Amino acid sequence: MYYRIALIFGIILCFASLFILSDSITFLKNSERATGTVTTLELLRDSDGDSYRPIFAIKTKNNGVFIYKHTSSSSPANWKVGEKATFAYDPNEPGSARLFTYFGLFSWTIVLLCTSIYLMVIGAGYQLSKRFLRKL
Repeated sequence: MYYRIALIFGIILCFASLFILSDSITFLKNSERATGTVTTLELLRDSDGDSYRPIFAIKTKNNGVFIYKHTSSSSPANWKVGEKATFAYDPNEPGSARLFTYFGLFSWTIVLLCTSIYLMVIGAGYQLSKRFLRKL
């Protein structure tokens, strides 16, 4: 019973990852590219200690500037003030900017697809082996 649930859940996650992949590709087709520069490193304090999150100033093609706070932080800092990175953003909604890296654009697709493959292999493998072993 648990193996069937794993198989069904794996199939659902696979379709979810394909939906997110489609959304990411549509975003890339409709987005513009811009260069962002790290202006500051925000200090974050929690029970694990101090970490640093980069804050970027991104200059758009029409000379507008908007601020992007990176979603993750690290200790020591992975970024230095003045460092540059490329971003993809929706010109109608600059707050939707994403770091133009493979993982920055497709992170959830990768995570969900890996999890779904694992669950489908476990669930389907059990079902197939059960049928095979019955024949013996």
